[in-house]
Amino acid sequence: MIAVRAVLLSLILLAATLPAGADDDRDHERAREAFRSGRALPLEAIIARAQADFPGDILDVEFEDEDGQIVYEIKTITAEGRVLKLKYDAATGDLLRVRGRNGKGEGGHHGKR
Repeated sequence: MIAVRAVLLSLILLAATLPAGADDDRDHERAREAFRSGRALPLEAIIARAQADFPGDILDVEFEDEDGQIVYEIKTITAEGRVLKLKYDAATGDLLRVRGRNGKGEGGHHGKR
């Protein structure tokens, strides 16, 4: 399981450096600039928090601006097979929201757990 997580993390980090579409290029540059200016924590720190809070495998990571607040949105799948969408404040690393699907409908959580 640790090897799988290491490979997934490597792929995510590698994908952030590969050429992509114009929108993706702007997103990557915005994320790099936010990190350089101290407005965002590094992705590695946020992923470590997500995996500590909700052990599982990372499926996708997005860097978003939501009404002036920058957030990392992480999609993960737990060992039980539950898909969760986690939102973390990029500046503080605080967990803002959890939304999940467990096959029996949608469940959700707002704020810290």
